Amino acid sequence: MTVDRLAYGGEAVGRHQGLVVFVSGAAPGETVRVRVRRVQRRHVEADVVSVEKASPERVTPRCVHFAQGCGGCTWQHVDYAGQLRAKETAVRDSLARLGGLRDPPLLPIIPAPSPWNYRNKMEFAFNPDGVLGLHPRGAWHSILPLHECSLAQPLTVALVKAAQTFAREANLSLHDPRTHQGLLRELVVRHSRGTGETMLGIVTSPGPFDAAVAMAERLASVDASVVSVVRSIRASSDTSAPLQQTTLLRGQDHITETIGGLRFGIGVETFFQTNSAQAERLVALVRKLASEWSGALIIDVYCGVGMFTLALASAGTKVVGIELSASSVAAARINAENNGLHEAQFLAGDARTVLPQVLAEHGPPRVVVLDPPRAGAGGKVMRRIARAAPARIIYVSCNPTTLARDLVELEPFGYRVSVVQPLDLFPQTYHVETVVALDRHAILTDSVPPSAREPE
Repeated sequence: MTVDRLAYGGEAVGRHQGLVVFVSGAAPGETVRVRVRRVQRRHVEADVVSVEKASPERVTPRCVHFAQGCGGCTWQHVDYAGQLRAKETAVRDSLARLGGLRDPPLLPIIPAPSPWNYRNKMEFAFNPDGVLGLHPRGAWHSILPLHECSLAQPLTVALVKAAQTFAREANLSLHDPRTHQGLLRELVVRHSRGTGETMLGIVTSPGPFDAAVAMAERLASVDASVVSVVRSIRASSDTSAPLQQTTLLRGQDHITETIGGLRFGIGVETFFQTNSAQAERLVALVRKLASEWSGALIIDVYCGVGMFTLALASAGTKVVGIELSASSVAAARINAENNGLHEAQFLAGDARTVLPQVLAEHGPPRVVVLDPPRAGAGGKVMRRIARAAPARIIYVSCNPTTLARDLVELEPFGYRVSVVQPLDLFPQTYHVETVVALDRHAILTDSVPPSAREPE
């Protein structure tokens, strides 16, 4: 079969006798022989057996683990220009197919300064065989031993090897996801591009960890940049469940990152953009899109630790940040104090309930910024934002499909898309960041459906 394109989700797409085929490991424009792995109702999923005619976009993967199916990357076999084209196409197609925008005002994607060694956070898992590494794609109970990683900072692999060696020498029990037994679960490595500081989080099951301090000392001895080592406990078998308790083992309890001239404290669980270099550009873009309303009220929904909130406040704007996570709000307030931005306000709670409180106290905003999680904001939040009638809405998205779905909710309220700017924060993967600016136009009340007019 011949492959047509790369799809959002990581696989290539082609057709065989009219049947849609999703193929792992293929590149656009090439002819491949594939073996069917799974049959679905409307398509089949397949793996490449051989490349009969290679694509001009195919390159030799840089990392030895890519051929082993490592889950860290999906597109190392495609040149960077081809990756960027695929991401632009994914944004355009999602907005057209799911958002009804047939000709979106799409600007050329902003490439990463470097497509390698850009990640400031990596998480590695232990398994009962003494291996510390990454999961293969689609195999969450298996671990690939790590010998190199082209996405992480160069120091990362040395730290992983040191943790694995210490666990073996100290005869520490390692977590088995099938039986939920064992102490050591994960190693979290965080690095600050701005300060050069490194933080390590040793994630364990509940229970005694007599070798904790000794392990922290061993890991800190790998490099002088390691200024923080903490232990965090996770009791749930769900690896995405929040950590329940964090204890400082060595050094300080956070590292500091600098973005847009501001300093942000980063803890082991703090949500922060994974690519610090592109985060600089992301902040600058949001600032620019909101600059016309400098001095007016801006509400930042899903504000996290305040990256956009404080960037806008530093430009002289009155900003209120809303965030569900109370710990993130506490961190945002500390960040505001540390940057001398005492006027920035942060409120903890669900946007659906907190937003009406902000409107009652401060009045309608001129701009709303939102950066929701991958699942999107959802219809109720989008309609509440639209009813506040800001002149501009700036939506920062890491998922073009949920972005398109959410934008549909704004159309009945008179909002029209004026800017679509993709950014590549995640080279070698299918993920793409997109910033959309929407402006409010006058509409007739009768044209708004009752469901949009009625409060929820």
